[in-house]
Amino acid sequence: KGIITFHNTEKTGACVALKEVIPDDELMMITRNGIIIRVPVDGIRVIGRNTQGVRVMNLDDGDLLVAVARVVKEDEGDAEEPTGDEASPAETAE
Repeated sequence: KGIITFHNTEKTGACVALKEVIPDDELMMITRNGIIIRVPVDGIRVIGRNTQGVRVMNLDDGDLLVAVARVVKEDEGDAEEPTGDEASPAETAE
């Protein structure tokens, strides 16, 4: 037994990918014709379950969505700063 979360119909097409995301993330989508878009997750409308979904990208006739990737936003403060205790590559080469 399970919960229906998506109605797969001729109108909606097949489900290409499901991603767990947070509002700060972005999604990158790629089509068979090489079109790539990057969309902020917080700009995608949230809907209840058992629906036909939300259109995020319009496709040309005959084109298909082939890949979806989650892009995690990196905070500026999260990058590790060198502490000064670590030797630079030039110093270790000597």
